Amino acid sequence: MDTASFEKFKERMKAASAQLKALAKGEQKQRQKEDELIRILLKFIKTGKKKNTLMLVLRLLEQNVPAGFIVSILLISNQDMQEALGLKMLPSAPELSVPGDSDIETLPDKYLEDSSLPLSIKLAIDAWLQEIAKRAAEYPDRILKTVLDEEGLLKLPVTQLAVFCLRDFLEMENIEHSYDKLKDFVDLMLEGIIKKTKEQYANLKQLRGY
Repeated sequence: MDTASFEKFKERMKAASAQLKALAKGEQKQRQKEDELIRILLKFIKTGKKKNTLMLVLRLLEQNVPAGFIVSILLISNQDMQEALGLKMLPSAPELSVPGDSDIETLPDKYLEDSSLPLSIKLAIDAWLQEIAKRAAEYPDRILKTVLDEEGLLKLPVTQLAVFCLRDFLEMENIEHSYDKLKDFVDLMLEGIIKKTKEQYANLKQLRGY
């Protein structure tokens, strides 16, 4: 190996070392976050009123699905959870008065057939899906091990919980909906999130050298 190649190799090793240190630090913060998310989830379980949703949550916990991922699914229909995490998914009227907002294209616009939802609802759904994707990215290995069945497909309780929560949110906002259309939309969105999570995990494994 000539001098120039050796210097490039050292630079790559130095960069990789810095990335691994950042990952280790991030994992410590992640554990602290997960403790908080577990507390939020336990509170929901103790006070949960919707039996069907509660049973799905318990089933996912039994299957070792990360608490943070479960919480992210529940967020859309649970205002108290949003407040506990400092989130606000449903924008108010003044927040929608920015010029050009009417031209915003959201995921419901693209993938929810015959969608005539108000902009605020569409933006809330977008924010919800971003939270699910973020939590999946925080626990990629555990997500891929726990939310997929033997054939690599999303387990039914995961999609059911997401559909129920989106349905509950729309009902809270007095928005008419078709359950079948919501299910198709949620299936498509979660499949996209899992696909991206697989790519992120493959990159992470390559970085860590295993």
